[in-house]
Amino acid sequence: MAASKTDLRDVCSLLGGLALHGAQVDLLRAIQRENAATRLATSFGGEMAQALTRMQEALAEEGHAPVAKEYTRLMVANGEGGARSALPVPPWEDCYAGGERKVLGERSRAALNAYAAAKLGFDGMTEQPADHIGLELCFVAALLDEEERGERDATARTAFVDEHLKNFSPSLGRTLADAAHESFWRETGRAIALLPSVF
Repeated sequence: MAASKTDLRDVCSLLGGLALHGAQVDLLRAIQRENAATRLATSFGGEMAQALTRMQEALAEEGHAPVAKEYTRLMVANGEGGARSALPVPPWEDCYAGGERKVLGERSRAALNAYAAAKLGFDGMTEQPADHIGLELCFVAALLDEEERGERDATARTAFVDEHLKNFSPSLGRTLADAAHESFWRETGRAIALLPSVF
């Protein structure tokens, strides 16, 4: 089942928003209230639909506070002197490139260059290093939005997905699924790992 650009944009926005703001209980409540993941699941087939449906079910079962706390454990520096790259799930592409868990390297610069070349700004783009999975997904969502409005063709998006997301979202997604204690984050990891298959 081929997803529309709107569906691709929305799944990138959902997963990108969670990767950036998964500790915000208000965001989790909105996802539950709007049935966001389940609505998107109807536009995708196979494993992606299953992961999105299970995300929604897990959020209802596990509750907002435990899911938010788990996000912090997985992807946010704990403030106890731990290095960002020592997180269970470092959300930066550079941590998955070349076998070294480093931050602010070549992949971050490449993502920043892609953002500049596209002349596109979006909410949150200065909150994290440029190669954060949440920023990369929000960037792809913004490109898809402009494509839908006829303001650009698919060249920039296709190149970015091929150069960035296809190279690290499967590894990051599997790492998240393996490290998560809460089903919600395991299923979110599965969905992130599956992203290249829907483009």
